[in-house]
Amino acid sequence: MTKMVEKVATRRPKPVHIKVNKQVVVLPDRATTGVGIKLEAIGQGALIQPNFVLSIRQGDRFVLVGDNEAINVHRSEDFLVVAPDDNS
Repeated sequence: MTKMVEKVATRRPKPVHIKVNKQVVVLPDRATTGVGIKLEAIGQGALIQPNFVLSIRQGDRFVLVGDNEAINVHRSEDFLVVAPDDNS
């Protein structure tokens, strides 16, 4: 008796290039969190800390992204990370 092997389609994550404080950061996949973006940026040399505040550019303004907030990033999206006491 021959066993049928079922092929299961698996989605391979594709790297996504974004900008964090004008520095290119490569994420392993589109699906991430606010803290995931910061940790990847730190691992790739960004001079930020995990407790810094993350925001994403939407038009001509930046909108906060929470650490545990799920987000699907897109190529070339622009993020800003500042110290929590920065009043800029």
